[in-house]
Amino acid sequence: MMISNLQLAFIKNYLSQEGITKIHLQDDLVDHFSCVIEEYLEEGIHFDEAFKKAKGRITPDGAKKIEDDLNYLLTINNQIMIRKIVFLMGYFSVFLIITAFALYLPGILDKETSGLIAMGGIFSFSTFVLPFYFYQLYKKSLHKLQNS
Repeated sequence: MMISNLQLAFIKNYLSQEGITKIHLQDDLVDHFSCVIEEYLEEGIHFDEAFKKAKGRITPDGAKKIEDDLNYLLTINNQIMIRKIVFLMGYFSVFLIITAFALYLPGILDKETSGLIAMGGIFSFSTFVLPFYFYQLYKKSLHKLQNS
């Protein structure tokens, strides 16, 4: 049994009232609700009862919880990627500095070349790693202030 346009509007209205603001998520949830409700309708259950069962099955903690979880996952993935990039830049910076000294001390590189390599390492460290470190300290201090 197919769901009518009026019933689709009812589902969409429910999701809007629950606070779902992302349109693509709302459309996906409407599709998911429709599939589950159609299953119940084929079993002979009335739409209202099918909707209640679908709501309990799809959104047991509320529809807004799904959007909140999605936002968290999207944000945490970005934070993980930023941390990986900063770690790699820190590793690269220290590698440049150590390489410059390791090649200068035995006389493989002259003073100017090893100095340029070391300055590149110091520059990349101070441009990428230190600002991220201080930003993390700032976030921690804000978090402490909010919790006290």
